[in-house]
Amino acid sequence: MNEAFDVIMVGAGPAGSSCARRVADLGLSVTVLEKSTFPRSKPCGGGLTERALRLLNGEQTPVERQRFDTVEIAFDRHLSLLASGREVFIATTTRAEFDALLAREAEAAGARIEFGRAVTGLEHDGEGVRVRVGSESLTARHVVVADGARGAGRHMLGLTPLLMGGGIYVRAFPGSDGLPELLGGRVLFDLTAAKRGYGWVFPKGDHVNVGVFSQCELSARLRRDLDAFVALRGLGGWRREGPFAFPIPVGRPADALGTERVLFAGDAAGLVNPVTGEGISAAILSGRLAAEAVSESLDTGRAVSALYARRVKAEVIPMTDGSRTKGGRVYSLGPGFLKLVARTPVVKGMIAYAWRAATRGSEGLSLAVAGRPADGTTGTSVRTRSSTDST
Repeated sequence: MNEAFDVIMVGAGPAGSSCARRVADLGLSVTVLEKSTFPRSKPCGGGLTERALRLLNGEQTPVERQRFDTVEIAFDRHLSLLASGREVFIATTTRAEFDALLAREAEAAGARIEFGRAVTGLEHDGEGVRVRVGSESLTARHVVVADGARGAGRHMLGLTPLLMGGGIYVRAFPGSDGLPELLGGRVLFDLTAAKRGYGWVFPKGDHVNVGVFSQCELSARLRRDLDAFVALRGLGGWRREGPFAFPIPVGRPADALGTERVLFAGDAAGLVNPVTGEGISAAILSGRLAAEAVSESLDTGRAVSALYARRVKAEVIPMTDGSRTKGGRVYSLGPGFLKLVARTPVVKGMIAYAWRAATRGSEGLSLAVAGRPADGTTGTSVRTRSSTDST
């Protein structure tokens, strides 16, 4: 079988479906080859950040579980920052629901998605790219690969592997009384839960997603960190599903974005925030930029790889790498040091001062520095507001 397209997408996750939808909107022919059948479970924390929500512009609403305008940044159980704003900081979803929604929207725009079709080969072929799917062969003028952090696309083209960290989580379900109001209506990040990383708790209506991320590779240590974090947060007695582990790119080689006619997007390109591990927003944006680079290349004859690299450098890299240096400095202190300073009363005032300086001019943002008494309850000891907050 030989069939030609303007674009063949490899993978139908957030990057792949976003790219396919944009390609179809631009009037080009596109087919998506996805090895799984949707809806499918995808190991992921399932948090949509402010950036992702802005890019989606409300399209994610049908699959949202909860929305939060308050985030707790904890230092063990002794000290927390409670950051609140007028806008939603994060919304939670499940990847089974979210990815299926994006795929349906791509199909509605005119993209063809073929589920259960694993790509087995990629090779440049004259003015196009040949894609093998089992015994079949398809050709396209350009290919965009969005097959995840450990997809086969990079290996097929002989590209440099990505540098990996990892995440691991469980889904925790309460008893017959239903899900209590956890964390006072906020999500939680604990900077002392893992080496060069953090722990998270994301409420999702009928359960909570509890996990840890580290810039270090997946290992037995990260599993131990997860078990300790679950116990620390009082969830050890809940029914649990998992653990679910997944690689997260934390470093990109020079050839991360692909070759002359094969572009890589999302996790497959290493476009993930190396401090937070968040990659959904970069996946959506890089997928769209890949589509626009292909369209411009076909119109102008300019090299698609150069067009794509320029847009990614200007629009995606600041999103993913903006916190790399500062985050690396915090992680270098280590969780043991952070736990120690969390027990020092003077640190509360120092944190309040630093946060106030860092967020000056952030509209609607307020901060509470909260210390926990021995009984585990939260008591607010210092509260500050940014200069633009109303009184």
